Amino acid sequence: MKDLKESIHWYQEIFGFKLLWENERMCSLSIAPNCGFHLVQISDFQPIDKYTPFNYVVEDIETVRNILKEKGVSLSPIRDGEPKRFDLTDINGNMISVIQL
Repeated sequence: MKDLKESIHWYQEIFGFKLLWENERMCSLSIAPNCGFHLVQISDFQPIDKYTPFNYVVEDIETVRNILKEKGVSLSPIRDGEPKRFDLTDINGNMISVIQL
């Protein structure tokens, strides 16, 4: 990502992820008990915008999509088929999928 502080704030604001630790170059965010991920600041960062490297699983895709839309997140339409899903773009231009299971 381009800016660590900005990215931490975005993921906390949009998803409510808890910051576990942070240093000058990276951090760890908690998604759920025993589940999290790292954000790493890279000087020549290029977003992943051709595919989604990971998915968030939700129970009610329409509700989640409406919440994200109200927060101003860039969203694709909900795709038909199984599983129902849509993509979003994070503050760094990375694509992320939200799927309903």
